[in-house]
Amino acid sequence: MIELSGWKAGTRLLLEMGRITRGNLSRDEALQKIASLILESFPVDAVAIATYDPSSRSVYVSASVSRSDEAIIISPDITLKLDTSSCLWKAIQHPFAPLVLTKGDFDSVLGKVENSYTIVVPMHAGDDVAGFLFLAKRDDVPISNVDPELVMAVGSQAALIAAKASLIESLRQSEERYQMLMENASDMVFVLDRGGRFLYVNSRCRDILGYEPQELCGRYFGEFVTPESWAKTISEVKNAVTRRDKFIEYSWVIQGKDGRPITLDVRASLLYQGYELLRHQGIARDTSKEETLKRELIRRGEELDRSKVREEKMREYLSVANLAQEEERARIARELHDGAIQYLVALRRKMDLFKRDYCGKGLSGDGEKVLQDIDLLLDRATKDLREFSRSLRPPVLDDFGFVSACEWLADEAEKEGIKVRFKVTGPVRKLHRDVEVSAFRIAQEALANAVKHSGASLVTFNLEFSAEHLKITVQDNGKGFDPPSSPGSLVRAGQMGLVGMFERAELLGASIDLKSKPGTGTSLEVVIPLH
Repeated sequence: MIELSGWKAGTRLLLEMGRITRGNLSRDEALQKIASLILESFPVDAVAIATYDPSSRSVYVSASVSRSDEAIIISPDITLKLDTSSCLWKAIQHPFAPLVLTKGDFDSVLGKVENSYTIVVPMHAGDDVAGFLFLAKRDDVPISNVDPELVMAVGSQAALIAAKASLIESLRQSEERYQMLMENASDMVFVLDRGGRFLYVNSRCRDILGYEPQELCGRYFGEFVTPESWAKTISEVKNAVTRRDKFIEYSWVIQGKDGRPITLDVRASLLYQGYELLRHQGIARDTSKEETLKRELIRRGEELDRSKVREEKMREYLSVANLAQEEERARIARELHDGAIQYLVALRRKMDLFKRDYCGKGLSGDGEKVLQDIDLLLDRATKDLREFSRSLRPPVLDDFGFVSACEWLADEAEKEGIKVRFKVTGPVRKLHRDVEVSAFRIAQEALANAVKHSGASLVTFNLEFSAEHLKITVQDNGKGFDPPSSPGSLVRAGQMGLVGMFERAELLGASIDLKSKPGTGTSLEVVIPLH
């Protein structure tokens, strides 16, 4: 690096740069134009301008021009990470004098210097460095006659122009975002002057009132609202101005373009200039649709409440019906056991006495055959009635409880030629009578379906007890089927046994999961809460 001495140049460049500040260019557009002016004004072969972000220690190349491709200092639109070994970092530490790099010098950020001379000018605004101005020359003509003060002035002017352009660009973007927010708002946004005329109305007024925005702008709001709304709004605004309030709420009743009255809830802010109201801007929301929706929600809520009451009554009815059904089953089972079965047993004994007393007294062979047939029919009738009685209400359920009754179900299923693996896990506990009966009926139906319809050779029957629930699992290796998509389709398919299982599970507040596919068997899992 070498020190830079005087540099002669006119003031034309600074004057042209001053004119740029009066334009409405973006930051990068302004810096690109400045770089071109510098290239035209001074005997250099390339100019580049980069902005500096101290928070990330990064340098962004905003502009780069050159008289030839060989003279390019650095390509535009790239970001460089700054480190403390770079000459740029040195320029930040000593921002009030330019630095010169000569051909062959190496910088950790800029790389190897290919031009004969490269001048690094800190662009500072006050005490802060806003960026860097790079000037490069290809030939070996000395540049010791360059005025460093002019170079620094150009850099400072470029920093001011970049800062102003950035502010203008940020303001424009902010206005665009504000405009977009107002135009895309779901409510009507408006601005009134101090006299109550519309200065601005967003396009939402077209949907709410039926008016185009230009039909409202320039006209007094009192032309559209009812006299009562006008008087109340004026009174509220005057009181708010007296109190120097910044925010106010009121309602407007406006006649829409189609003649129908529309109620708007308004939330507005008041802007002051000194002690006088400057303008009045707000957001107006159409509450008619909200009121209609609210009434509809209330109506549907009431219907839902009535539906829940009907559903609860239906649950109670089903619970009572199931209880009555179980009691009727038990009554029929008792009457069969105490009545018809006992009569058959007594008849069987009478037959035995008859055979003992009369068969040896000349009864013919045909008579003997008839007595044997009667004995066989009596045995079958007694057996069938006993099995039917046990199916209606197994005594083991009342005498020994749910687990023993399930074990009896497994034994009965094995009598049909299917192997059943029965397993109980967890701490066995006494269940409420209604829960025991419903859980037993679910397990009974599941095993009956496996025996009658699955064609399985093996059924796994598990009971799992925990503090919170009882899980019943019945799984077979049978032919499977396509289960219905909903309990309602079970009724249409005529599968009333499964319907009964789903109903009992629902009454218990239990979850029931039925899985099956043709050729893959069937799995039923019922989880009954016990709390």
